[in-house]
Amino acid sequence: MSSGLQIGIMDLMNHLIGALDAPFAGAVVFGVHFDGHLVVEALLVAVIVFLLFQKSYQPQKRPLTRKEIDQLCDEWVPEPLHPAITKEMEIEPPVLESDAGPRTIVSGKEVINLASANYLGLIGHGKITEACDEALKKYGVGSCGPRGFYGTIDVHLDCEARISKFLGTPDSILYSYGLATTSSVIPAFCKRGDIIIADEGVHWGIQNGLFLSRSIVKLFKHNDMKALENILEEIALEDKRVKKVLNRRFIVVEAIYQNSGQLVPLDEIISLKEKYKFRVLVDESNSFGVLGKTGRGLTEHYGIPIQKVDIITAGMGYALATTGGFCTGSAKVVDH
Repeated sequence: MSSGLQIGIMDLMNHLIGALDAPFAGAVVFGVHFDGHLVVEALLVAVIVFLLFQKSYQPQKRPLTRKEIDQLCDEWVPEPLHPAITKEMEIEPPVLESDAGPRTIVSGKEVINLASANYLGLIGHGKITEACDEALKKYGVGSCGPRGFYGTIDVHLDCEARISKFLGTPDSILYSYGLATTSSVIPAFCKRGDIIIADEGVHWGIQNGLFLSRSIVKLFKHNDMKALENILEEIALEDKRVKKVLNRRFIVVEAIYQNSGQLVPLDEIISLKEKYKFRVLVDESNSFGVLGKTGRGLTEHYGIPIQKVDIITAGMGYALATTGGFCTGSAKVVDH
C-alpha cells in the first residue's frame, strides 16, 4: 500500500472520529465516558462479528455438460507408469540352456555357475534324473489339486516320513512352494493379539508371514541377543503391570540368514525361550542339508535336541535342488 493512500485513510478516520466526537462530547453512560473512538471501535467489532457469522460464498454447483466432459478427457494426459525406456533397459537377460549345475550353458556358452543355491550339486545328478523320469511316467506332471482335496500322492507321504526320520521329529508336512512355506506356517499359528518377536533381517517370506498373521510384531536388531532379551524383558514387565492376556508367543529367526549369511546363536535363543516362556520358529532353508555333521541343520551343529525347537521350516530349492518346502515338528504342530 502506498504512503499517500495510507495518509488518506488516516485523514478520513480522523475526520470521522472528529465528527463523532462532537455529538458524544461529555456523554457518560454508567460512569463510562463515551467519545468518538469508542463508537468507531464498537462499529468495527459489530462488522467483524457480522462477517464471521455470514455463510461463505459458494458458487452454484451444476453438472458438467457432455461437451465439457469430452473436452476435459481430450486435454487429460496420463502420467507414464514407468520411466522412458533407455538403451540399457533393452539388454536381453542371460538365457539358461541347461540344468543349473556347477557348469551350465548360458546363451550358447559354457560358464561356471556361481549364482545358484544348488549347495550339494544335486541338480542334474544321474539318479535324481532317472527317478524324475519314472515319476513323470507314473504320476504325470502334477496332482492338479490341493493336498486337502485330492492332491495328496503317496510319494508326498513318503517324502514327509523320510524328512521326519532324517531329522528325528514326529511328523512333517510338505508345501508346494518354498517361499510360501513360512508365509503359510506363521499365520497358521499366530493370529490377532498374539506376539511375535522376529529378527529385523529375516527374508521376505517370513516378513510376509508376519504381516499376514496380523499379530503384534516386535523386531530386534539383527542377530543381537541383548536386544532380543530387552524386548522379552519389556513384555515380562508389562505382564506383571497389567492382567496377563492368554496369547501365543513366538520368536522367529533364520538358521543362516539369507540377507546377511550370519549364523543365529541357537543356544542363546533356546535359553531365552525357556526363560521367558516363548515358542521358537526357525527357518532352515539355507542350513538344511549343509549345516551339521550329517546335514541335519542348526540343531545338529549346536548339539541341541531338535525337540527344543517348536517349529522348523525350510525351502527345498536350496540343498535339495527341488521345489517346495516343508514344516516339521510335533504331530500337533503338523496336524494344525
